[in-house]
Amino acid sequence: MKEFAVFWGCTIQARFPFLEKSVRVVLKGMNLPFRDMDGFTCCPEKSLVNNIDHGLWLLTAARNISLVDKEAVDLVSPCTGCVSNLATAKGEILSNPRKEGEINSLLKEVGREFKGTSRLYHLVPFFHDEVGIQKIKQSIKRDFSGMRFAVHYGCHMMRPSHSLKNDDPLEPKKFDNLIRALGGESVEYSTKLMCCGQGLDRVDQHDRALQMARVKLRELKNTGVDAMALCCPSCFLQFDNNQHLMEKEGERFNVPVLYLTDLMGLAMGYTPQALGLDGHRVDTEPFLKKWKEISSRPSAAAAFSEGMKKEGSFI
Repeated sequence: MKEFAVFWGCTIQARFPFLEKSVRVVLKGMNLPFRDMDGFTCCPEKSLVNNIDHGLWLLTAARNISLVDKEAVDLVSPCTGCVSNLATAKGEILSNPRKEGEINSLLKEVGREFKGTSRLYHLVPFFHDEVGIQKIKQSIKRDFSGMRFAVHYGCHMMRPSHSLKNDDPLEPKKFDNLIRALGGESVEYSTKLMCCGQGLDRVDQHDRALQMARVKLRELKNTGVDAMALCCPSCFLQFDNNQHLMEKEGERFNVPVLYLTDLMGLAMGYTPQALGLDGHRVDTEPFLKKWKEISSRPSAAAAFSEGMKKEGSFI
């Protein structure tokens, strides 16, 4: 596999360092050739910077991309918004030679050049398409058989679809496939592709943001899932932090919120503490307790062992 740089973005390192910990543990555990790179800035965030100065938004994104272009490595990010913003800017620049020339004229002043040759990945399509289902299955020590998950894709994992080309924007499957590869059941539900609403918080519409989260959480509570699975720091903020705020006000949904790499790391045998699950605001202990109980049943262990043998695993 080609070496890649991890683009952490602003939100994960500033607000959720335990998510960075989770990602690092899994990447290291799977012996993937990742590296950190100095010089990255905000992607930049689309709804704020782009609405103020589109040219500055393009230039900032181009400078970030120029860093991986120079090193001839790909870029992988655990933030859907970062990849969406970078890919959108990259597509716009490459489609307009005049604009590309203007961008590079400005970048030349700081010793940079945008080429757009490096590939940009979000973690979900990266694990699905590049790492592959088979390698993921081979890394599992204890799967999630018997556990039910509600996958939340979020808006920016597939959109804009013409720039990202990550998945079918109307019927995405890759995140679901990864959950199934980990042995879990991906539950279908009506609000699956609904926006989390976190963007409303950025424009001082906190009550409306909470209401959008509330709609999905109510459905998941009624559906009886064991956890929500997602891979976006803004969505995590909405469903973990803001669900915690609702709990403080007496509204309890009790839906644990787990990052993709949390689930992968647990299945690979890492402890909740090693993955930073103690940093989550919504208690993950009920999920972990049920998983332990189910996976300790002899029938579940035997079925998992037999399934791995058929897959040609090391077990």
